[in-house]
Amino acid sequence: MKKIVVLALFLLLVLSGCSSLVIKPVFQTKEREEPVRYQVPYAVFPDNLLFLGLGDSLTVGVGDELKRDGYIGRVKDELLQGEQVDKIDLINTAKRGRRSDQLLTLLSSGSLDDEISEASHIFLSIGGNDVMKIIKRDLFSLQLDAFEEERLNYESRYYHIVDYVRALNPQAPIIALGLYNPFSLITIESQEVESIITDWNTTMERTLFDFESTCYVPVQDLFYTNTNLVYHTDFFHPNGRGYELITNRMIRTMESCGFIEETNGELYVKGT
Repeated sequence: MKKIVVLALFLLLVLSGCSSLVIKPVFQTKEREEPVRYQVPYAVFPDNLLFLGLGDSLTVGVGDELKRDGYIGRVKDELLQGEQVDKIDLINTAKRGRRSDQLLTLLSSGSLDDEISEASHIFLSIGGNDVMKIIKRDLFSLQLDAFEEERLNYESRYYHIVDYVRALNPQAPIIALGLYNPFSLITIESQEVESIITDWNTTMERTLFDFESTCYVPVQDLFYTNTNLVYHTDFFHPNGRGYELITNRMIRTMESCGFIEETNGELYVKGT
């Protein structure tokens, strides 16, 4: 309980620092388009799959009190319920606190080349810690200019991350998770941060459109305030219910992207 109070006080301190600022947006957000149905050259239906997790704590599953490996473990369980898939191996290389520059450095080292090349599906979440780095650094002097400058850097890094993965594995679907605003948990008057998150998500979605066989999964609306009790006790990560909502959204989005289909109540993975 003491740790919860301390964390709550920290978030309130951050918000009080933000609320005293007069911040005017210097960039425009783009209204999200409807999901695109990708045409992927599927040929066979696989019996065995290999899921690869890349990125930060959301792909790790931090906060999942049910210990089901967050959203990636739940997607795995959903697909195993049908008769089509016999086995799904999971290699999760994600790490709590990882930023996009750190992920790009890791990929550039070549240490994950084999895993990327062999994966049937790649799940990616990255960017939340990039935003938090600015908030922690400029706690009492937040300016949208700083977020815009870092967003441009993030856009370049995100492009190179996806490009690196796609060069090693031209076929595997890349399912990328969007960002959400955890500060809405304490107050709904964090519109400046909400606008920043929206703009970063637009950047992510736009970048993914440059590549074949990618799928952007929006989750910002799922974590706007804690009305549905979706947060873990750290006030930042999803809890089990939160990961369930992400999983449901991910399954539906993967379906609209053409990576899976539902027939007679069962989910089927389209083979590569």
